[in-house]
Amino acid sequence: MLMCVASGLHAQKLEEEVRYQARDSIRYDLDGQTVYLFGAASVHYQDIQLSADRIAFNFKNEEAQAFGALDSTGKIGGKPSFTQGGHTIDADSIRYSFRTKQGLIREVRTQEQEAWVHASLSKRLANGEVHSLGGKLTTCDRPNPHYHFQVGRMMVIPDDKIITGPAYLKVRKVPLPLAVPFGFFPNKKGGSSGVLIPVWGVNQSLGYYLLNGGWYQPLGDRADLQLTGDIYSRGSWALKGTARYRSRYRYNGGLQVSHSTLLNSDPEFPDFSRQRNFFINWNHTVDPRASLTDRFSASVNVGTSRNYTNNFNSSVSDYLSNTFQSNIAWTHLWPGKPYTLSVNALHRQNTINRTFDITLPAITFNVQRILPIQMLRPAGSASRWYDQLAVNWTTNFDNRLSTTEEHLYVENVPALAGQARNGLRHTAALTTTLKNRFFSVNPEFRFTDRMYFDQLRKRVISTVDTTYTITDTIPKFAAPPEYSMGVTFTSKLYGMYSFRGNGLKAIRHTITPTAGLSYRPDNSTRIEGPFGVNGALSTYSPYQIGIYGEPSVGESGSLNLGLIQNVEAKVRDRKAPADSTGRSEEIVYKKIKLIDFLGINTSYDLLKDSVHWSPISIAARTALFNTININLNSTWDPYAVDGLGQRIDRSERSVSGALARMLYTNVAAGFDLKSKRYGQAPKANTNDHEVVQDSDPGKGARVNFSLPWRLGVNYSYDLSRAYFGGSSTDTERQSVLFNGDVTVMKYWKLGWSSGYDIVAKEFTPTSLNLYWDLHCWEFNFNIIPIGVRKSFMFRINVKASLLRDLKFEQRRPYGNQNNLLY
Repeated sequence: MLMCVASGLHAQKLEEEVRYQARDSIRYDLDGQTVYLFGAASVHYQDIQLSADRIAFNFKNEEAQAFGALDSTGKIGGKPSFTQGGHTIDADSIRYSFRTKQGLIREVRTQEQEAWVHASLSKRLANGEVHSLGGKLTTCDRPNPHYHFQVGRMMVIPDDKIITGPAYLKVRKVPLPLAVPFGFFPNKKGGSSGVLIPVWGVNQSLGYYLLNGGWYQPLGDRADLQLTGDIYSRGSWALKGTARYRSRYRYNGGLQVSHSTLLNSDPEFPDFSRQRNFFINWNHTVDPRASLTDRFSASVNVGTSRNYTNNFNSSVSDYLSNTFQSNIAWTHLWPGKPYTLSVNALHRQNTINRTFDITLPAITFNVQRILPIQMLRPAGSASRWYDQLAVNWTTNFDNRLSTTEEHLYVENVPALAGQARNGLRHTAALTTTLKNRFFSVNPEFRFTDRMYFDQLRKRVISTVDTTYTITDTIPKFAAPPEYSMGVTFTSKLYGMYSFRGNGLKAIRHTITPTAGLSYRPDNSTRIEGPFGVNGALSTYSPYQIGIYGEPSVGESGSLNLGLIQNVEAKVRDRKAPADSTGRSEEIVYKKIKLIDFLGINTSYDLLKDSVHWSPISIAARTALFNTININLNSTWDPYAVDGLGQRIDRSERSVSGALARMLYTNVAAGFDLKSKRYGQAPKANTNDHEVVQDSDPGKGARVNFSLPWRLGVNYSYDLSRAYFGGSSTDTERQSVLFNGDVTVMKYWKLGWSSGYDIVAKEFTPTSLNLYWDLHCWEFNFNIIPIGVRKSFMFRINVKASLLRDLKFEQRRPYGNQNNLLY
């Protein structure tokens, strides 16, 4: 490598030195004041670098000419490349003046943000602008792009815009009837504002439409705003605003507000209706690194109940959802302290009965597990068992409102505030753990204090003719207490059985028995009196309207019994690494779970006069062949029932001969299979047609069964049994859901999601999707073939955001009087 520096008289007019080098040779022409560089040549001046196989630099004019050279195959190699400020221009030949900072470039190919610019002849000006004749503009990075806009004249303004004269679209060499008299294309980092082109189509009930047309506006480097609208020929319309924001290492989120007015039929007809809807979605997340003491998050999904009942312009998940929830949370931490403070605003709505449950605010102060005796024990003193006594404390304040959608409007806020219920709840627990070699003991004492500011009061009014009860809510403070205590014994038993062979080494059986005693006194606050119909005796609690309910009624002393089991096996690992001979140097074993979980729970109430045993709960979980997940949950009652379905003090065995009555059983099984190649990126392929040749048996290829694929199947069987009048009634739910996708021909992916309700004998919501990666384009086709949302959508568009409005999209319902093809 030869390197020289131009200095002295030759570089007097330049501000800095010109450095040049070449791999093969450097030849000087002193009379012409020119240096010729051969082989991997380059010239450096300030932030400018010019490289090519051949470069001629004239010191007198301070001008360089660069071009490539023919190689042994007859192709031109080492073509010129001009780089300045991180921006590179590739060309067949470059002539550049270091004095005027202007250049003449032939056969240009350069990248401008997401765009690729090709030009036959270009002139680079001192301010960095490039004016071109006979060019192409595309987002495809191939030397021969799959598509481009053919332009006669073009001007590239760096970090600003690209301006073209008349242009028309070409796919490969085929011109299409899509032309524009001029073009303005953004060329800024971070995006730029512009018009969003709507999607057009027709809907049977709403008419012709334009969807999602509007304006996009960046708001600095950390936020952007998108305003879109929908309009239908029969009068319906919608507006939507979407804002996104992000601050690195601090927070990110998005806000979407939408409003729509849907008109059904014509105003002159009796079935005419007008539906106004709105919806607000807000998501906000704070980076944990932003603060060591404070956390803030928001997930808001609130609006009118009928907002997503539109069968046409709503997603499947939103259409099928009948509940929406919101949670705005702020949490404060005290570093090094065991307590936290949380303030939440909660919302939950049901779109079927149009009910709203709002909690504003929900305040929680929590003291985590502390050891007060250990904290007070003098340093150096001996530890005692009572040093492990731990205290937990939680205080809640909630202000709740339950109402319906028609009562939610601004003028009604004072009335709604009066309907809200609030209260305080203090919950404390004193616990400890005592252990030895065989078992552990966990005693506990729990105390709950509810504080209410309103109470229920019932008064009996007697007259000569009748007796009736007046129910009032009176403002009166009360704090009814409640406490309970208990102790739990836990142990573990292990059983091991070993085998002599090398395949199965051992089976281990683990049993975890638990036994607990709990006592709860009668904390009842009920008042007995003639509050029933016609003066009949009944009871009520002044606190039954409280948001935390009333204290527990009735004394209870229960013996709680539980048994948990799991079975594991140690087997030979057939996939263990082997030596060069193909044999493992030593036998490697691995653990597999035969029964992951098998549990049974029940309790016996010692203080009841009859029907002591509670229903027995059984649960099991395992994975067959480490692939099929199986879950079982079942509830059985050892007591018989009377004609009204109430439990009686007789065993089921004495009545029917069975050990217990089944109340509920659920069995769920599922698996998720995928090929080894699933999720792997396709191999690099320089031949556009190779993918078809490799995958199409009609072109001579063998059928390929190793294509990337995934299949998920979930089966569920649910049985509930009710007893009444000496017989039982079963309610069954049984369904199978499946979803998956397969990649065919490397860049085609076919996905599906469906299911079948075996009891109702009908398919669940079904959708099929086809995605085709066309390098610089992409194609999507989605169809819902059955159900009330029967429709289809297809879209072909450019991937790059620069030309994302260069697309064709159609979405239509079909079936009944609609035709899929029209």
